[in-house]
Amino acid sequence: MDKDINIKNLRLPYVEKNVNLCIKRELNYLKGNNGTGKTLLLDYISGIRKDKKAMISGNESILYINQSIFFSDRLLCEDFLKFVYRMEGKMAEVTEFEKHNGENVKKLSKKQWGMLSGGERKLIYILILMSINREWYILDEPFAFLDTMKKNMIWDVIDKKLAEGKGVIIVSHEDEQDRLKNTARIISI
Repeated sequence: MDKDINIKNLRLPYVEKNVNLCIKRELNYLKGNNGTGKTLLLDYISGIRKDKKAMISGNESILYINQSIFFSDRLLCEDFLKFVYRMEGKMAEVTEFEKHNGENVKKLSKKQWGMLSGGERKLIYILILMSINREWYILDEPFAFLDTMKKNMIWDVIDKKLAEGKGVIIVSHEDEQDRLKNTARIISI
């Protein structure tokens, strides 16, 4: 499996940009103003969108956490966890997830989705999905609406994935930009 994601001859519609890019397996910060095509590029990298003329390689093992979270308000967080783990064949590890992420996350996982604040929803969503083993993790605005404690919890998971040799691509307009600018490979779009 290719360690880097290579993009050749990708034409981003709506923003009329041509993309030829090599994304290294490390922390990558995708930077740009609103409406410049960052999320659109992530959609192509993840395979949600296709371009028959473009060549994208190295993206065979990706987990894409986009900005939108759509669930029934009545869904229990632990049921979402069980659903994701069942799809991954990891059912025995559900209790490990709760133990690993602490008592606060365990309490949140017992609640219905609609009973959580926006920041709590986002935290649980990201923690569950980032517990799945992939070579690449793409996070579109992962820190929006999160308090400092929740941001730090997500950074801990990101740091762990990087230590395991995984690649991470982050798009953010939050205060995290300073940390990203100092530690990440910056890709302007």
